[in-house]
Amino acid sequence: MKMGSMYDNLNSDRIDSVPISNWQQGDFTLDAGGFFYGQESITGEQFDVLMQTEGVAGLIVVSQTCEIVRSSGGRHYVAVCPLIEVKENEVVPTEKGMRPYLAYVENTDSNVFADLRRLMSVHKDLVAKWNRCSGFTTESKRLRFAAALERKFGQFAFPDEFNHAIETFRKRIWKKHDKSGSKIGAVYRSIREIRFRALPAWDSQHREITVIAILDNTFELEVSKQEIIEELNWSLETISWPVGYNWSKMKFQVVSTDQLSVSEYLSCIRGDFDYLSY
Repeated sequence: MKMGSMYDNLNSDRIDSVPISNWQQGDFTLDAGGFFYGQESITGEQFDVLMQTEGVAGLIVVSQTCEIVRSSGGRHYVAVCPLIEVKENEVVPTEKGMRPYLAYVENTDSNVFADLRRLMSVHKDLVAKWNRCSGFTTESKRLRFAAALERKFGQFAFPDEFNHAIETFRKRIWKKHDKSGSKIGAVYRSIREIRFRALPAWDSQHREITVIAILDNTFELEVSKQEIIEELNWSLETISWPVGYNWSKMKFQVVSTDQLSVSEYLSCIRGDFDYLSY
């Protein structure tokens, strides 16, 4: 399919007149019609453009708010993702951040989430014609949506062998985190973030790993710091490192946000355990 260029020379005055300054990242529409995507052409052309309507509840804007409201410098488009329905048994795990490709949107139906696996560019003059629905009523939930985008598109890609080695540890946290009455669950509910440091670097031939468990000063811990240390001391023993990995002299640290310096924070990478802070 040969794609046209009807917007290549749009008059900038027309772009400036597009009234979408009230749109923000996380706002959505339910009347967009569907989601376009390309696939291999059956006619011998480059590709076919198709519209998916089944299973698409609407479209949500994922561009940053500053990019949405600015109308100059070639900023004529915004990025959107489809809103999709998930099965009832998937709602709770998704709300907790266990599906990093799906993002919670407060003001949709309880089983509708943003599908971050698929992106589409939309011209701002089309967005201006849509019926805007505010995605969030609180700034904290809007920031959570932004964090989900960062997680999906900016998350550090840990080496495959590292992910395989910590899988037992990860599953232990998943299974225990929400169990009421579970002391182990209380340990992980008391942790805000789990981060990993590799010295001298992740791409070195030999890496020494340290686990950093961060406690938030605003959290009310369900267990003592000593109980957190005891659980980590036991659970990290389940990790069997492949060739090229070893524990550092200090296998893990348990620190509060006040105790961790900015340089220390930046020297380690957040693990994919977002449900700890959700």
